[in-house]
Amino acid sequence: MTPNASASSVRYTLPWRVTAAAWLLTLGGCSSTPEPPPQLPCESFRGRTLEEAQITGAELVAASGSMLEYCKVTGTLPPSLDFEVRLPTAWNEKTLYAGGGGFDGSIPSTDSYTSRGYASIASNGGHTADVVDASFALDAQKLNDFAYLSTHRVLPIAKTLIQERYGKSARKTYFEGCSNGGREALIEAQRWPEDFDGIISRAPAYNFVELMIAFNQITQQLVKPGAHLPPEKLRLLGKAVLDACDAKDGVADGILSLSSACQFDPSVLQCAGADQDDCLTAVQVSSAKTIYSPTLLNGTVINPGWPAGGEADPEGWGVWLTGDGNAILSVANFFGSSMVKYFITRDPNFDPLTFEPNAWQSRINETVALVSANNPDLGRFRARSGKLILWHGGADPAISETGTAEYYKRVVQAAGGQAAADAFVEYFPAPGVNHCGGGAGADTVDLLTALENWVEKGVAPSQAKLVATKFNQTGASVLSRPLCKYPRYPRYKGTGDIHSADSFTCVDP
Repeated sequence: MTPNASASSVRYTLPWRVTAAAWLLTLGGCSSTPEPPPQLPCESFRGRTLEEAQITGAELVAASGSMLEYCKVTGTLPPSLDFEVRLPTAWNEKTLYAGGGGFDGSIPSTDSYTSRGYASIASNGGHTADVVDASFALDAQKLNDFAYLSTHRVLPIAKTLIQERYGKSARKTYFEGCSNGGREALIEAQRWPEDFDGIISRAPAYNFVELMIAFNQITQQLVKPGAHLPPEKLRLLGKAVLDACDAKDGVADGILSLSSACQFDPSVLQCAGADQDDCLTAVQVSSAKTIYSPTLLNGTVINPGWPAGGEADPEGWGVWLTGDGNAILSVANFFGSSMVKYFITRDPNFDPLTFEPNAWQSRINETVALVSANNPDLGRFRARSGKLILWHGGADPAISETGTAEYYKRVVQAAGGQAAADAFVEYFPAPGVNHCGGGAGADTVDLLTALENWVEKGVAPSQAKLVATKFNQTGASVLSRPLCKYPRYPRYKGTGDIHSADSFTCVDP
């Protein structure tokens, strides 16, 4: 909800402990609506020390456009955990902590939350660096901050700032993050369940270490002689997938609504003879199969394969996995190499292309226990009435949507069955959507309002019949789809505008 009133027009309910003067007025038959307590001036935070935190800046930022006026407070916790807290003058009495991405290293923007009146919090994950630079992991404290501590360390400092600024605590405290931010969300639900009332975990890199090992293994395959998948071969692969599977949801619209129903075998594209534009060589077929197939560690699956769909997306496989024909330049290689050098071998000079995971299982297990968020037992979070929304793009080239589906199923099992899990967790796949957004599918949905309604009113997101929308560059809606609770998916009714959510219904597989 976006507050429209100015700070001076906001009214608060009468506190439980009224002043003596107000009590006398009540006895005399008079009434008085109390004014909100004066907000602590923003500049009063400057130079402060709160527990271990050093406040490095505090400035009042003027309202601009849709952005509300807010007090911006910056600070740092040793050794290098930087954070930012925004305190809107017109506060909605709620707090939102925004997760980061990649290996963190910078503070993400919280503009979308500040403009809605939330006291918003964000941090750099424990260090300052490029998003793909993992050299910080050689420092034990920085590694611990990144792995599981940064949010939990910053939150109490932010709560103190909120209490001092407004003279009261937030009514509810929420977390939302995507990718590594989705992992941070699940770390909170699993290890610090008392921190947040509600959590949104989008495209979570919950099996963070295992995912990076999968990236490394894909790169090792793609750098073999002739094994690369240039853009023209990805377009060929993507078209073959759509030809085989697009209509399985009732309409051929460039979106696979149920990617698990597409059991596509790239061998059908293998060249009968020499390499041609309309076929894949045998080694290129092996490359495609490496991406589609699970990654193993001593015979155990540590990361699921990527589902079919999105191969030809301009921001899809080419950017994330294949490097548009040069795997060394792929995002996957940057991440996978950093994991191998700085987290696992702890040798900056180690050649990741020679990495054999099976020989490093002991160290991998240690790193997984520290960093990954694999635990499906959310009993403590559930016990305090916490609510969790999972979301994942079906054509995500960075993190397999299949993995989130598998994690959700394990959460359901750990909770004691579907009915018990429904009380605190729901999962929504987003067909055709890329990593955290983009792609052919409808990628925009307000999960925060859905979470608030669940936490504060008891209305589960699936009861609200969520609709996702895709907007063009001018801000006009060009596509909408119902967002279906897993395992249901949106299927075309057979009539109506294929770009409208009204023409689709959520059905069981």
